[in-house]
Amino acid sequence: MDLSLALIALALFLLGGALAVLAMLCRVGRGRVFRAWVDTHGVGPGRGFAYAETTVLVLLPLCIQTIFVAGGVVGLASVELLRDTTTSVLVPAAVVLEVLIWVVVLLLIGYRSVLPLWIYPAWLRPQRRRDRELIRAR
Repeated sequence: MDLSLALIALALFLLGGALAVLAMLCRVGRGRVFRAWVDTHGVGPGRGFAYAETTVLVLLPLCIQTIFVAGGVVGLASVELLRDTTTSVLVPAAVVLEVLIWVVVLLLIGYRSVLPLWIYPAWLRPQRRRDRELIRAR
């Protein structure tokens, strides 16, 4: 077993876990600090795009998933018996799969001012439902 690769995998899993805790606190946290990402301006002409909401609700979970996948691949590569299989099969498969997931998700959210309602936490859905209806009324 390659100890340096195992430590890198552990570091990736710890980083992914810390980011997952942050993402969960942003979704369910009650404090103003954990809800600072919410767009309070609403929709309307000249309001722009809610980058913070997209970042916390979509991009942060995608980054966490990518970090966990990288940690798993590096962890498997640290085992001597699996190193050849990992480098020839798992690494290209993981890279292709992650790139496809990122492309699909970014294409789905790229030009939306209001994300699909199921992405939002329950406490924010009524406001975003009203915003979506306001956009459709125009």
